[in-house]
Amino acid sequence: MVRSSLALLVALAALGTAWAQTQVSERALTCDKQPELLHNVAFTETSTGYSDAERACWLDWPQAQALAQGQGGQWVDVRDAGAIRRLGLPGATAVGLPDLADKTFLRGQSLVLVGTGVDLKALSVRCATLRQAGQFKGVHVLLGGVRRWRQAGQPMQSDGDVWPADQASAQELWVGAADDLWQIATAGLTAPQIANLPVPRDRLLDLGADAAQAVDRLTFQVNAERLPMPRQWLVIADNAERLAQMQALWRQRDANGAADSPVWLIGAWPAYASYLDQQKTLAAHAGRPLPRLCGM
Repeated sequence: MVRSSLALLVALAALGTAWAQTQVSERALTCDKQPELLHNVAFTETSTGYSDAERACWLDWPQAQALAQGQGGQWVDVRDAGAIRRLGLPGATAVGLPDLADKTFLRGQSLVLVGTGVDLKALSVRCATLRQAGQFKGVHVLLGGVRRWRQAGQPMQSDGDVWPADQASAQELWVGAADDLWQIATAGLTAPQIANLPVPRDRLLDLGADAAQAVDRLTFQVNAERLPMPRQWLVIADNAERLAQMQALWRQRDANGAADSPVWLIGAWPAYASYLDQQKTLAAHAGRPLPRLCGM
């Protein structure tokens, strides 16, 4: 049974490599962070890329659920139409983020916005603007977006082509890095590979190449200190086999799927390398250099 489960994880990870090649993003990344070292990992008390007004919008799952399901509360799915078709959220009103201010039927309600999970900056900016305008009783943003909704076991309508909630694509790695969402743990990556990841060095932790020892060290880091909002651990292994081994070991320890459990890169390093090559090709065709990555 364990062997068959491990084989399935390997297959999913390998399949993710091909899937990631179809994902495209052109978000530029910045590296101007001032970290404080703690437990061999750099942490900051707050995310410097967000204003106080934007951070005031954020809610974790228990807070968001209490507000949205309370008197006058409303979940609002602000993802694009294609994402909603692939994965619908029953009980959430679907409204495009640019159109939100014009929806008079939502006036007087407390809104909790649910995004893709890697669009926090855009949602935070919009939330702060709507709050200032005073059109709604309240506006907040669910940290983690649709991924957190799924991890909480909420209902969804899927077309069947949906990855597990604890996995992220190469595109989500790239886009989420621009919004300061990831604290990255690597396993088995070389120094040049690590240097090509889209985050500054203070957001990186090398777990080593041994899968069991890597999971031990990751467990220590997760339990030692909670990351500051909105960051979450994302694990990148050098290949699909090591990724599957680590996932299996982690899930044996974390049977309940805790909210602070890490996210795993679909397809491991090869998926990101393919995505990065695609980015460089797109940039070359556009006649401009690839946007600067923090490690490059």
